[in-house]
Amino acid sequence: MKKSYVFNTLICCGCTALIFLLHFIVYGGVLLKSPGYAGLFCAVWIAHAAGYSGTLEPETRPQSAVRVRLLQLLYCILFGSVLFATIEDPYNVLCWFCMVYGVVYVIFFLRKGDNGAEPWTATFMMLWMLLTLGAFLLIVHPITVSQAENMVERAGYTDLYRFKVEFNGTFWDTLPDGTGIGCTMPEEKEPLGWYGFRAFKDGERYCVVVSAARGQIEVQEKQGE
Repeated sequence: MKKSYVFNTLICCGCTALIFLLHFIVYGGVLLKSPGYAGLFCAVWIAHAAGYSGTLEPETRPQSAVRVRLLQLLYCILFGSVLFATIEDPYNVLCWFCMVYGVVYVIFFLRKGDNGAEPWTATFMMLWMLLTLGAFLLIVHPITVSQAENMVERAGYTDLYRFKVEFNGTFWDTLPDGTGIGCTMPEEKEPLGWYGFRAFKDGERYCVVVSAARGQIEVQEKQGE
């Protein structure tokens, strides 16, 4: 394998690791609504960087006017679908990844007649994904797991244990120590996700839920015996 393929593959793997580090560790699994699809998206670019893209060479690119128009129509339909999905769910990072890919692909590749077969194109797109994610975090400014924990502790709670919160009106879950936890969730929809905590205050056990996007405690419900 050429050095350029190895170098670009390592960069793409590093970008992928950073994205999922932010999702699972820093933001506790609330950043990416579809981590599986995001992983597939990144895997495609890693394969591209490693030379397994299978992209057509310029001389074999279809030249038929009908085929070109059909490909353009397909691209417009796909891009329009992604645009609609982004408008409907602006907190979905994967939609923004697809939007940026569509714009960058048109500007940098189709206009220049580049088929994107070179490994550096995958690195270029992965870096744009990181820039998109950075812009998303700056605009939405969700709180991290550690910030949510500090917020709950400042409210007077101790012995925090974080758990996964289900997205429904009322939920009940069993923690690893065999104790149950549950509460009634707010009626207002949370656009990004929730951080749930089992916590204690004045000797009582509570279910505390924090909004990741709004950055505030939404639920403080005492648990029964």
